[in-house]
Amino acid sequence: MKISRILVMAFGILIPIYILLLFLFLDFKLTWLPSDWGYNSKIIWTSANIVAPILYCVGWLYFNFLLAKRFASTIEKMQETSSMISAHYIIFYGVCALAMLVSFLIPILTPIVGILAFSSLAFNLLTKNSNWEEFGDKKKRNIKILIFIVDIPIIFCTILVIPEIIGLSVGFFLDFMDVMIEPLYTSIRALGVALPIGNFILLYQNATQSRNVGKRLDVSGKKNLNIAMVEILIAAFFIFMEFNLVPTSTGYQFFQYLYYIGLIFWILSFIANTVQGKNKKGTFNKEGVPPQSPLSLVMYGIFWVATMVFGNKTIDVEDWVRYLVVSLGAFIFIAIFLLIFMGHPDMEDT
Repeated sequence: MKISRILVMAFGILIPIYILLLFLFLDFKLTWLPSDWGYNSKIIWTSANIVAPILYCVGWLYFNFLLAKRFASTIEKMQETSSMISAHYIIFYGVCALAMLVSFLIPILTPIVGILAFSSLAFNLLTKNSNWEEFGDKKKRNIKILIFIVDIPIIFCTILVIPEIIGLSVGFFLDFMDVMIEPLYTSIRALGVALPIGNFILLYQNATQSRNVGKRLDVSGKKNLNIAMVEILIAAFFIFMEFNLVPTSTGYQFFQYLYYIGLIFWILSFIANTVQGKNKKGTFNKEGVPPQSPLSLVMYGIFWVATMVFGNKTIDVEDWVRYLVVSLGAFIFIAIFLLIFMGHPDMEDT
């Protein structure tokens, strides 16, 4: 089974469990409602704390089942499309996106996903084996009314919980970042050294083989096990040193200069690409070397700022600036994912 399908299956199972746990531990008080309507009303409390999570979980399960193939194809396309996102830095942006999804986007998007899922389910059931375009205006209007009736329970639950979900999502994101920001940036800085070295080795390896063999090679971010092991060992070494050196010590200050190794190797890779030429259409050139698109330069610029400035314990940076960088990295990853998702050929098949 492909890794993309495993990821989709895992998210399809974990997100509903995550939603159930959120509602289990948060216990919505509905303080924005009058006391007689809110927490003290059994019907209102049951709708917000029991019915709502069940409906939202069903919505996520249906949404994932309906679009599982397209999600998997999008992940595979992101891995293959080096002109849009470099596979060597997808870990950084993927981690940022995962942090944003878990702490903020999934909770706040859950009511929207639930309503859309039930609307889609009702529409598919009401128009099964039929062509929507062939329906008359009256039949279309009746179908829309029926869809709205199906959506009434989840819309009602959403109205009850959405004010608290917004506040809780923002607070959860800030609390999550407060705990995870240091480990996140430590890992990012280690990757900032390990990934460019691995990228340069792969670039040199394939360019050399291309000249010797005389044919184009596919180097769309795929690495052999040896290069991956080198990257893991380098990243592990930098993470170990970061957690074991005292930030005020001379050794730690000297250690910070080692992070420039990543920038040096990225510059070498960029020069190699420029010298050997690039294909403006976003494909590989005749030497088999992947191009450097403007977007990839912007993405590495963000990656560089994150690794060299915001992850350095000797530099005093406001937490909100670090949060902003993580959010920006997450936005880029999610935006690219949605662009590929919406433009993928599988859109026509579902």
